[in-house]
Amino acid sequence: MHFRLLGPMQLVDHGRTVGLGGMKQRATLGFLLLRANKVVATSHLLNALWSVDGTPTTARKILQNAVHGLRGVLSSTVSAQGPVPGEAALLTQPPGYMMRVDPEQVDLYLFHQWAGQGREQLARGAADAASVLLGDALALWRGPALADLVEAGIRWPELAAVQSARLDVMEDYFDAQLACGRHQAILPELEEMVRADPLRERCCGQLVLALYRCGRQADALNAYSGVRAALVENLGLEPGRGLQRLQQAILVQDPTLSLAGAEPRAGSDHRRMGVVPVRGRTVPALTGGPGHGFDGFPDSTAQPVGEQVERTGGTAAATEDSESGVYELDFLRGLVKRTRHRSVPHLVTVLGQGGTGKSRLLRDFGSWAGARPGEQRVLGGRVSPAGSGTPLDAPAQILAAYCGIGSGTDGATARAVLARTVRRLFPSELTSEPLLSRLCRLLVADSVGSRPAEEPHLARVLGAWARFIQEAAKHEPLVLCVDDLHRADDLVLDTFEEIAEAPTPGALFVVAAAGPELLVRRPNWAGGKRHVTTVTLDRPGRVIREQLLEPDRLGRAGSGRVPRLAAIAPAGQGFSGGTEAATGPVPRGARGAAHTERAVTSR
Repeated sequence: MHFRLLGPMQLVDHGRTVGLGGMKQRATLGFLLLRANKVVATSHLLNALWSVDGTPTTARKILQNAVHGLRGVLSSTVSAQGPVPGEAALLTQPPGYMMRVDPEQVDLYLFHQWAGQGREQLARGAADAASVLLGDALALWRGPALADLVEAGIRWPELAAVQSARLDVMEDYFDAQLACGRHQAILPELEEMVRADPLRERCCGQLVLALYRCGRQADALNAYSGVRAALVENLGLEPGRGLQRLQQAILVQDPTLSLAGAEPRAGSDHRRMGVVPVRGRTVPALTGGPGHGFDGFPDSTAQPVGEQVERTGGTAAATEDSESGVYELDFLRGLVKRTRHRSVPHLVTVLGQGGTGKSRLLRDFGSWAGARPGEQRVLGGRVSPAGSGTPLDAPAQILAAYCGIGSGTDGATARAVLARTVRRLFPSELTSEPLLSRLCRLLVADSVGSRPAEEPHLARVLGAWARFIQEAAKHEPLVLCVDDLHRADDLVLDTFEEIAEAPTPGALFVVAAAGPELLVRRPNWAGGKRHVTTVTLDRPGRVIREQLLEPDRLGRAGSGRVPRLAAIAPAGQGFSGGTEAATGPVPRGARGAAHTERAVTSR
């Protein structure tokens, strides 16, 4: 069960919104949740529900009725499974009441927890990690806190404090984004925030800095003038020293305002370079030793690379060979660790045409994750081609793997093993028996003659499967590896997409490989969802060109080796002889299977 306070109040149980009673009942629950796991005196609760002068003589009776109704709502959500230790409960404790609840079931407390973790990362200088944590915390908000109660006239000081905390976290998030160089991305949010509250100097300074980094110096100074005018007019104060120093730095175009390495400095000896990835041997010449020329380069590449380097006065550096998909594999490893740490579901779709290595990436990731049995349990499934198998093959394979049912297991044994597993996860017969009858359709064909093909049966079976997987993920972290998802039935696609957005906690990580046909069928696949990510792979033969600006990253002093690739030449002077040079820089995070090196130099 989950309680959502960051927006209109909602009570969600296993993906279903539970209806609450009238305004007094909702207000009672909201006030107790703001002080979760603390005793709230009856007198304090009465003052929150009514003003001191407007409390009716029947106020205590109304409060008791509201508490009774809330207990009925809470008990109805667990009646099917029986009481669960640690389940939310409204307790009577002198001198009032206490809402006992796991803090991670309340979005307000998750917000504070993730925001605190993000601030710790920001203090350590890990801006990327901080921006993810702070962004996740802010994504919990669906509007003003307890918006339905505020609309009805509730004005609790606690709500103002929660709103203020949100603004503080937004400013921390903007700091992290600015440190990552994402000033353009946050500009609209900053402008909106400053319009809403022009007296918050911190976000005003962030807006001024973002405008300056976007090349809008005049707009940055105008924004400062607007802030100063608002402060003088409303408070009779000049801007703080930090904001004044920022204005002076803009006036003199202080280079410290720009991100290090964000743009080439005037007079620099470094030029924009084109990069062509090749394989070969290490070239110690870059670290002071004798060079080995182009030994080890592929024959089709050595000659054009050599001619171009000689003509342009560049330097060629080869690398140790590395496998395609290394960036994507590291990305998946990071995401699964994050999912395990947060206990929230996540779906990653690896898209690519045939031959891009998506199935291989899936296997490599599954092997890596499976080699850590104490961290997560890995289950695999493959969607059958049209005309062979059934729409439920992948869910059936995953269920069988979880239960330990092999392909040669007879029906009676499979049913018995499945029954033990389901009853272990769902002790209540009221819940386990309906689930078992539906899950048997996945594993035991003779239980109904054949696996279900009609849409209503598919939906019920898939619903039972999703509930089983979600419950299993509460007991141990699960990783589901699904291949050829683009072949899946629409109901199967819906199920995989929905389990990633389910509000129930659980470390469930789903990574699915799919062809581009998936986006033809589902153009909005994964769009706008918080816990869904898409990774696109390019063909391994594709060559990518990047702008290079950090020559000191190539071969640290004394290393004796070059980390990756390559042959370089000034931008615009591409290689010939069959070696393709793509035009334009590579967007961050979109390298696909091709490899590039960011740090090379030219004379």
